Amino acid sequence: MTKKIFLILTIIGAISVLFSVVQRTPSPPCFNADEASFGYNAYSILKTGKDEYGTLLPLRLKSFGDYKLPLYTYLSVPFIAVLGLNEFGTRALNVFLSFLLPFAVYLLAFQLFKSKRAGIIAAFLTSVSLGFHIISRHAHEAYLATFLTTLTCYFLIKTLHGRSLRNMLLLATSSVLLLFSYHPGRLFILFFLGFAFVYSFIQKQKNIAVPLLLFVALVLFSLTDLAYNPTRLKNLAFFNNAGFQLKIQELKTEGGIRYLYNPLFVGLKEITLDHLTYFSPQFLIQNGDENNRFGFPGMSILTPLEYIFFFVGLYFIFKNNEKWRWFFLLLLIVSPLSASLSWSKESLTRSLFLLIPIIIAASYGLSSSLYQVKKHYRILYVFFIIAIGGFFLIISWDYYLFHYPKQKTTIHSWQCGYGEVGTYVEENYQKYSHFYISKDIGMPYIFMLFYLKYDPETYQRQAILTAPDEYGFGQVEKFDKFIFEFKWPKDLQKNSVLIGSIDDFKNIPEQYKVDPGKLKSIKNYSETMFQIYEGN
Repeated sequence: MTKKIFLILTIIGAISVLFSVVQRTPSPPCFNADEASFGYNAYSILKTGKDEYGTLLPLRLKSFGDYKLPLYTYLSVPFIAVLGLNEFGTRALNVFLSFLLPFAVYLLAFQLFKSKRAGIIAAFLTSVSLGFHIISRHAHEAYLATFLTTLTCYFLIKTLHGRSLRNMLLLATSSVLLLFSYHPGRLFILFFLGFAFVYSFIQKQKNIAVPLLLFVALVLFSLTDLAYNPTRLKNLAFFNNAGFQLKIQELKTEGGIRYLYNPLFVGLKEITLDHLTYFSPQFLIQNGDENNRFGFPGMSILTPLEYIFFFVGLYFIFKNNEKWRWFFLLLLIVSPLSASLSWSKESLTRSLFLLIPIIIAASYGLSSSLYQVKKHYRILYVFFIIAIGGFFLIISWDYYLFHYPKQKTTIHSWQCGYGEVGTYVEENYQKYSHFYISKDIGMPYIFMLFYLKYDPETYQRQAILTAPDEYGFGQVEKFDKFIFEFKWPKDLQKNSVLIGSIDDFKNIPEQYKVDPGKLKSIKNYSETMFQIYEGN
């Protein structure tokens, strides 16, 4: 990489950081339970070397019983140490990665197609992409996993092109980190393993060093699955969805060719159709993630221009007989597999890496199409591309920053109000003997730990998680002065506080209704999220 390219990428990285932090207060509107879990566990490891349950340097975070992969938390420890346990400190890792991701995208694009121009364009599109920054602007491991998948892919191609000890070590390191970052990582390593094995025989090298390295990394990681038995991952599997089983039974009762109505055939059909939706304009341009925490109609993951030039790029990649064209196509097809194998539909977080090959292909198409335009029209052509792309980009960012955080469904999806609850509890902690907090919104215990900066060593002696429910989550019923249960005022102990959602207070029997004038409300915009009743 030349000094000129490095300088350009540094500027692009700075642009990416700007998009990652600009107007952060309104969007995302709040701080959710998963973020609080990452932050508090990083704080706990920083202070004690143990997670919230007292496990020394765990390879899975028990958290809510979902056994999160731990890399985001471990890498957040330095940021928490410098910035403190707060929302920005917890999200700072992704801000830092938003600077590095354009570099990784450039390296991969250049390694694949040897085009500096396409690599620079891809890096820039990544830096301003709303699809990426929806995730980078909060603490989510999908952004870290996307960065590591890009690096691992780059090191794989580099190692297959010219095997050396340095390249092998870099590939091994990035592979292991990827596996411990986010669950889609195991599918990518499995794909890289299969491709490396086939490639070595096609090239008549018959050298299994690279596939063996990836195989060992995958096996060692799988041993940690056996040790921790993460039930949440099983609950997300497509074939374990109760709705899927009911659909098969319904098909059988309606008649037809009964041999077709089994988990294998019905599952293959459903997974294939779900997989194809990730390449559709409805997902990539119009609707995005169905979970309002990660998407909303009006917030385009990609601009229509990028979507069109994605197909143009694929045409030129094969027309020019690029060496890695088949690997690139397979990578593109495999990228959303983790999302389509789960029962949740249209997931941006599980398919985030898909944007990398799409943007690289679009950049290749933009770069190649420029040469098809006559020289004296090229400036006009570039101006037209920038104007159209910028128009759609501005519309999406405008909606995300100024409209999305005010939507009622957005406010509830983000579990808003806990920051204010934390402030209230901190100010009144000495005044009351008990705080009864509803579990109607998210996981209240982790917010109390986070916002009160509760001493990890003290909490570890109290931490008890209930058995996982049908979704793979457990609950913390109580610790310290906190009881996570909504109690009617008649049952409320004296000198206690009752904190519940607006629905909790609506459902109190008429004879126990409290005077609305005695309730304090916590609102986000005009939406009431919590009400507080102070017992005498």
